[in-house]
Amino acid sequence: MFARLMENSALIARLTRIGSAVAAMAISAAILPMAAMQAERQDEASYWHDLAVRHVASDDLLGWSVPYGLQAASLRLAADEIEGARVLMRPVGADLRTFDSTHIDRARFDAAEVNCLAEAVYYESRGETFAGQTAVAEVIMNRVNHRVYPDSICGVVYEGSTRSTGCQFSFTCDGSLNRTPRGRAWRRSQLVAEHVAIGFAPPRTRRATHYHTTAVNPHWSGSLVQTGQIGTHIFYRFPNRRERREMRDRAL
Repeated sequence: MFARLMENSALIARLTRIGSAVAAMAISAAILPMAAMQAERQDEASYWHDLAVRHVASDDLLGWSVPYGLQAASLRLAADEIEGARVLMRPVGADLRTFDSTHIDRARFDAAEVNCLAEAVYYESRGETFAGQTAVAEVIMNRVNHRVYPDSICGVVYEGSTRSTGCQFSFTCDGSLNRTPRGRAWRRSQLVAEHVAIGFAPPRTRRATHYHTTAVNPHWSGSLVQTGQIGTHIFYRFPNRRERREMRDRAL
């Protein structure tokens, strides 16, 4: 009887060890992928965190005013156990802005897409201020999100460029592309494109989908609603139903 009890005790101990090992393996199998995902998220967040810091500090590099009128004391870097890293900024006269996962989620454009946006900024507005350049990029992003335009940045920028007439942005069909982007103006355009693509720029154009310079008066301007002017560009959006009706009434 005693020998049998000893055997049962040994069996129970062995089963307990096996059970513990299985449980440990199961826990490891669950934790390791989660840890890997967390590390990947932290690496990604750190990348965009560094990008945000570059934009905030870019006035020294590129010679423009710091976005949002930020001062060095307005910037605070904070660790975040979920996002990995976070940039907290308090613009002058504005609410606290944060750089977090919403910007990461909105930044999943490939290099070609961001390059198309940078080209548009360079050829269309390289002589403008930071606000003027981000406004031009914002119009392109507004078109990407509008149902009547292509749903990609390159599709919007180069729409109509293969036709003899009808290109949406003149630089795509007037020979401007024969001059390769270069220098500080190109680097600035690339930074602006990244800045706008990740949704890290304040809205400036009131949902504008069109613009033109003050040097011209295109025929389509009368059918749209002017939303403002930044630098040498005047911005427009599509009218809503009430505004279209009012336009028709004025035309009668």
